Amino acid sequence: MSMRIVTTTSVFEPGYPAEKAMERLKRLGFEAQDMALDFWCDAPDSPFMGEDPLSWARTLKKRAQELDIPFTHAHAPAEAGEHPVISRSLQTASALGAKYMVLHPVCGCGGRRFDDAEEFISENIRAITPWLNEARACGVVILSENLLSGASRDPRVIAELVRRVDSEFFGWCYDAGHANCFGFRPEVLKDCAVAPLSLHIQDNHGTAADEHLIPGDGTVDWDAFADTLKQIGYAGDCVLEAHHQSLNAPDGERDAILARLLDAARGLREKMEAGVEKK
Repeated sequence: MSMRIVTTTSVFEPGYPAEKAMERLKRLGFEAQDMALDFWCDAPDSPFMGEDPLSWARTLKKRAQELDIPFTHAHAPAEAGEHPVISRSLQTASALGAKYMVLHPVCGCGGRRFDDAEEFISENIRAITPWLNEARACGVVILSENLLSGASRDPRVIAELVRRVDSEFFGWCYDAGHANCFGFRPEVLKDCAVAPLSLHIQDNHGTAADEHLIPGDGTVDWDAFADTLKQIGYAGDCVLEAHHQSLNAPDGERDAILARLLDAARGLREKMEAGVEKK
């Protein structure tokens, strides 16, 4: 089966009606959705933060099924730890029908960054482990991801964290843009102890700026990305987190931007499925 092209719902601003968003994305040709629960935290009168988020989520799941654009992923608004919104996020992701939920790792404490890989891994094992039973009960796999601070910047450290936790309900998401900010080429995936279960596909210009651009608008080597994923046997979806251009545009210009994003994703998926010969 062909990998699905999935986009984050954060291509629209916080509070943009979720039903309207999925209808629009379906019309444009996207195949599945990554629910940006982090955006719903900030939305006025947010149903996610209200008294009955699960009814809201079940209603959205039903409409998504009718349109055949399911929620396959979600993104929690917190980092790993004791925050109660994590439980709310897991339950909401489950009610949406999402298999995966990204939860940011803990990158520091008390103003101090965890730059040492061993300290980072130890702190995150403590932060993640208490949530694994609820993840199992919800049927949702928690995904960590490589970020922009401390030891989280190195994808190999995130993969090692996953190896040590050693749970079927904990994996990781490779963020191509975050890696590019710190000079990690896609080939770094060959050195990771565990393959990613998901991706955040986004581009930037290789600086500290996390631009979340459409693939091809920055400096990520997408041929190397596709070839490496083929070599490591990546079996997940083509998940896009390239939302800034659409998010920051007037609403009347969004369809054209999203259509360009979809075209880029289709080309990238073709390379990912076929593999790209090394130059």
